[in-house]
Amino acid sequence: MRLIDLKVINFRNLKNLSLNFFDVNIFYGENAQGKTNILEGIYFLFSGKSFRTKNEKEIIRWGEESFYLKGNVDWQSQNLILETALSGEEKRIKINQKNLKRYRDMVFLFPIILFSQEEIENFKKGPSQRRYLLNRFISTLSYKYHKALSEYYKALYQRNLTLKNERDVSLWNSTLIRLGGYILFERRNVMEEIKRKVKEVSNNLLGRDFLEVEYLSSVPLGDSEEEMLKNFETMLKEKEWEEKRKKYTLVGPHRDDVILRVIRDNVKYDLRKFGSAGEKKLGYIIWKLAQVEILSENRKEKPILLIDDLFGDLDEDKQRKVWEGIKNFQIFLTTPIRIEFLKDFPHFLVKNGEVILNA
Repeated sequence: MRLIDLKVINFRNLKNLSLNFFDVNIFYGENAQGKTNILEGIYFLFSGKSFRTKNEKEIIRWGEESFYLKGNVDWQSQNLILETALSGEEKRIKINQKNLKRYRDMVFLFPIILFSQEEIENFKKGPSQRRYLLNRFISTLSYKYHKALSEYYKALYQRNLTLKNERDVSLWNSTLIRLGGYILFERRNVMEEIKRKVKEVSNNLLGRDFLEVEYLSSVPLGDSEEEMLKNFETMLKEKEWEEKRKKYTLVGPHRDDVILRVIRDNVKYDLRKFGSAGEKKLGYIIWKLAQVEILSENRKEKPILLIDDLFGDLDEDKQRKVWEGIKNFQIFLTTPIRIEFLKDFPHFLVKNGEVILNA
């Protein structure tokens, strides 16, 4: 997949831009000039949402009533025209001039991998944010997973409502077990692959094991989907009386977590609690590079990489090694200053919402 060009109107401080892109696109300039806004616009074009805010109205340029994005995309050997517009409460997304009703499906259609400080902060916040990031990644790998996840949360809502109203939940148990067991099994498989890739990336980047990842499940993990279904059913039975007392579902994919641990002198520490700022950034980069490799091996479309000021705080040797892991993809990268060893690639100067190529 490749983004050929982008038209932006009234998106944050970007008033009216028309940009043509290359395989590598580096946006540089001082802070608060619009570099991240460009990445956010690309992300919104491909996903129908922002990675920075849930309040989409604040994305509209100050004093304006709407924003508009348009991009030509090379996708599976065909040209697609993507358009996104937000006016008031109304959001419209079009593919080749046809309205897309389920924009949530875009996460699977258009594989995007985001490297951002916002994600690093979200990873530190709590299990729900870490589950969201894991779910988003697996949804780019499998539409079946993406659909099952949506159906699971609908069933979970109804089951919790039934518990709250002190009614019989058995009607919802079979649906929850069927969907939840599948989700847990898929997470287990993907996390095993992430573990292997994290080990490879750590050794390629640092010459040693640096990061360990673990999936913490509220349901014992099994070696087959059938075993996972049985385990989930058993746990629901064990928690039956406690759930009636607390009036919500206590076990299942919605209660699980992902833990990243940094390895120092063969001792493992929770990266979120005990990692330094540099270790957290490096651990996050390794986690994302593992996802890049997995996605590229399992999808026909190469993902597009959006990298927001991630090379800062890394020495040039690590920067070069990270570059080796991403250089074969279309890249949109922001940085405060020009990157010397990437000087031969197109650089866009961003200043006050205006963009100048190779300035």
